[in-house]
Amino acid sequence: MPVFDTVLLDTPTLTVLHEPSIQLLRVVWRGQYDAELAKAGCEQILDHICHTRCSLMLNDSSEVYGDWWKASEWVGQVFVAELGKRGIRAAAWINAMDWPSRHSVASTLPHVQGVEVRIFDFDEQEAAHAWLLSKVPPATA
Repeated sequence: MPVFDTVLLDTPTLTVLHEPSIQLLRVVWRGQYDAELAKAGCEQILDHICHTRCSLMLNDSSEVYGDWWKASEWVGQVFVAELGKRGIRAAAWINAMDWPSRHSVASTLPHVQGVEVRIFDFDEQEAAHAWLLSKVPPATA
């Protein structure tokens, strides 16, 4: 995994890191979430990525617990669409260990359009990162 150059947001429940050399955002969610908190976290992410020009996102929710499925349609349709408008083309989503959170993630996927999203289990951090690296466009001469 890379060393991220810039911390864009760092709170007890949400961290957003930026690796400009490969245009990657790493978002780390921690703690208990419900629908309202999930939406608020998504809004915080959107507020902090405006000028990054990132095309890839590692969305790590492995440390999340709680039932936020009531926000799943909004996350899939609105949040992911906004990520796409800000340049995100592909997102690796690290799934939670918590079953209610896993259900919430699964409920989100049918609503996602315009951004390639692939789910990885909580113990597949390296595989998720490798998949994102495969999405990095080749350098142009």
